[in-house]
Amino acid sequence: MIKLSEVNKSYGKKPVLMDVNLEIPKGEFVMLRGRSGSGKSTLLNIIGGIEPATSGEVSIEGKNVNNLKAKERVDFYRHKVGFIFQGFYLQPQLSVMENIGLMGTFAGMKRSEREVRARELAKQLGIEEVLDSKPAEISGGQAERACAARALFMHPEIILADEPTNNLDPENAQNVIEMLKQIWQDTGATVIVASHDPMVEKYATKVVKVSEGRVTDEAKAK
Repeated sequence: MIKLSEVNKSYGKKPVLMDVNLEIPKGEFVMLRGRSGSGKSTLLNIIGGIEPATSGEVSIEGKNVNNLKAKERVDFYRHKVGFIFQGFYLQPQLSVMENIGLMGTFAGMKRSEREVRARELAKQLGIEEVLDSKPAEISGGQAERACAARALFMHPEIILADEPTNNLDPENAQNVIEMLKQIWQDTGATVIVASHDPMVEKYATKVVKVSEGRVTDEAKAK
């Protein structure tokens, strides 16, 4: 269970999120729906621990993350959350295998263990043939799958995706959503997607509307 209570976020004097109360049950496929600038990406970042809330409480699996010390917070999110960023952010100087295993590198895993896990995920996502390639040498679809593999590396219970279909053609956008659906079904993870793409809503079990910094509506997807 992910629970946000009276969460506010401001940048200087500019409020971005206001009095957000939200509960996301474990194992849901959730869409945070809203226009650009509505606050949905900031909300996703707060859930994922990338940004702190200005005020309010964030609880994940009954643990108030506000109370965690710096190292505890890093370790908690490293093992609990996988993030698929808009634009993928693969490191250009690293091979696809090294990119997939980055979280393991940060966690101090041995190289041999990282490679075994990276190959396992690459096989699962159909990108085994490009593991030794650099990001500039692979297709956009392969980059999407490499980013997803990196997010899955530490066996997270929560997968967050920020506008994963943005700037993609309809075919590739469909592929990304199908991939997220498959990950959700295979792992049982909670998947939360910030998007304004109607295609995402077709797959969601729960839709949360974000408008002008407020959660204004919650509805079950049909």
